[in-house]
Amino acid sequence: MKRLFRVLFAAASSRAVPPVVIGLFFLFYIGIAFFTDETLITLMAFTRKSMILAALLALIPLNRALRLVGETVRFRKMRRAMSGKTKEGVSEMFDEVVELSASAAHADMENRFAAAGYKMVRSGNVIAAWRGISNFPVRLLFLSGTFCLFTGILVTTTSRNAYRQMVVEGEPLKAPDGSNGLVERITLANANGPILKKTLTMEVTPTGSTSGKRRFGIYPPSRFGGAFVYPRYLGLALHLRFTAPDMPAGYETHNSLNVYPPGKEENVVIPGSPYRIVFSIPEPENGIERYISYMSGVVTLRFKLLKEKEVLFAETVSGGGSFVRDGFRLEIPDVRRLVVTDFIEDNGVLFIWWAAIFFCAAGVLWVPIRLLFPRRGILFRFDQDGTTVYSFAEGGARKHAGVFHEMLDMIDVKER
Repeated sequence: MKRLFRVLFAAASSRAVPPVVIGLFFLFYIGIAFFTDETLITLMAFTRKSMILAALLALIPLNRALRLVGETVRFRKMRRAMSGKTKEGVSEMFDEVVELSASAAHADMENRFAAAGYKMVRSGNVIAAWRGISNFPVRLLFLSGTFCLFTGILVTTTSRNAYRQMVVEGEPLKAPDGSNGLVERITLANANGPILKKTLTMEVTPTGSTSGKRRFGIYPPSRFGGAFVYPRYLGLALHLRFTAPDMPAGYETHNSLNVYPPGKEENVVIPGSPYRIVFSIPEPENGIERYISYMSGVVTLRFKLLKEKEVLFAETVSGGGSFVRDGFRLEIPDVRRLVVTDFIEDNGVLFIWWAAIFFCAAGVLWVPIRLLFPRRGILFRFDQDGTTVYSFAEGGARKHAGVFHEMLDMIDVKER
């Protein structure tokens, strides 16, 4: 049973697992590309519906988790070997193993190791010498990063849900899980950041919350009611009244217009009549901020009143104002800002953020350790039949090889 477990563990933790799985998905991607332009979306849909593809993708985070266990066990075994507490599997952990029928000259060895910057410790019939810092923490961080990355991809691919709604200033906000809040204010302002030139902020007071308002912006995304909030498109919410000579009762409605950027048109159809109103925001003059009306809240709309296909009027009207001509009346008592917002239920994003943190930490540690303080070690084990010498180097292998072979020559010369 133990042997079977070791075989399965070795197979599942093999370095070949990730490239093989990625290669298979790449082949699926190429095959799908022959039938549709939305190749990646289709592949994600297939993976979400197929237990086989999902299980295949899950092999990568499983492999990374087993590699984490294996690296931890290997590190502990190396420490035990260097301290002389174990002989089992020692040869597999070292780069070079040499057997000598000679004894070591301890004083000479200690002096030579000290001159080369190595620390030396003797324990029973074992002498261990090393210098530098082990890259085990770097490997641990890198494997943790790849585990989180592919776990995030797996979770996103198999469980992601998206909902879109109009978030209107002064109106209630309802999250996918049923959480409620009130949108107190929506603001768009100029920013001096290196990436974003503007900041969009939605101030929401959650129902029953004692911590006050919460603010949701473009980046970084925040969560509300278990879903990430992604503002997408700017718009306006209108309270509109319209009367015509042949419509004495008139028509009144609340309507949402996706009219940004300026120049983009949105239709409002008057039901039960031949009339249609086409709204847009006038293009700004040269040098004028395109979103100044949204930022200030003072909105002037350009509209075209159509009867069937005939344009009756093409005029402008301001928020809170009205337009009257030839028995036609268009009133806009209220204009509010709105943001077309996506609510994404995707816990995989959290894993991907953690992956980015682990990768950054691994990179920050790896560079100085690899360039300045690579771990190198030599282990001498003395028995009645002679001496076995083990060597490994995680960097600076050429200099370490010089010290290693010099110590071998010293032992050999001392014997003779």
